[in-house]
Amino acid sequence: MSHPTAYHQLGRFIVDFQHLEYAVTELLELLDNTDSEAVLILVNELAYNQRLRTADVLFSRFVDLRKNTDPTSKAAFHDLMNEFEKLGQRRNELVHSHYSNWINIEGRTGLLRRNSRLRAKKGGREEFEEELQPEAFDGDLQRVASAAEALERFRLQVIDWLYPSDGT
Repeated sequence: MSHPTAYHQLGRFIVDFQHLEYAVTELLELLDNTDSEAVLILVNELAYNQRLRTADVLFSRFVDLRKNTDPTSKAAFHDLMNEFEKLGQRRNELVHSHYSNWINIEGRTGLLRRNSRLRAKKGGREEFEEELQPEAFDGDLQRVASAAEALERFRLQVIDWLYPSDGT
């Protein structure tokens, strides 16, 4: 089996991120616990960060309104939404960059990522460059996987709170 290329890893990160984004929407549907189509209509109009803030507030409200929940879970969920926000920033950096083929000094093919930002305070533009071999994406992919696992644990906890097996 051939090893993944930097192109493959970049695509994998973007697709994995899309799954993560959809998982937030699914959690919003679950937290609303009424008309999932109405939730999808509203969520469709929210930018990614607005969706995260909405999930954070809705989760806290859900915990506050129910007697069988754990109030300490609100802080952990908030921290997770902050991690999702950072992952979104990384996704935007990757998607909104310019790429070139690049060969490192060992002769391995990778990608050279270039991006620039306007810095109003400095009165100019800053250019960033990142050399990406396939393994450069390992940390990003692990962060997405960890965030997805954590969100799944919260989703399962919400289901337990909605449908407790002990009758509470």
